[in-house]
Amino acid sequence: MKNAQPQSNNRPLTKKEVAEYFSVSPRTIDRWVEDKTLPSSSKVVIGGTVRFRPEVLRDHLAELSGE
Repeated sequence: MKNAQPQSNNRPLTKKEVAEYFSVSPRTIDRWVEDKTLPSSSKVVIGGTVRFRPEVLRDHLAELSGE
């Protein structure tokens, strides 16, 4: 996992962007959502396209790191 946080703006991220951030494949992101490694609230469907809320990912990472 990279040390930088997801982009500071709140533009919804693509699955590919989230996968690149965590240095994993897009399929791993799917598995993480399925097994609740990533919160389901981070995933949103916009016009039939899956996106991820960066603020939810940031909050989740902060919880995991104890901040």
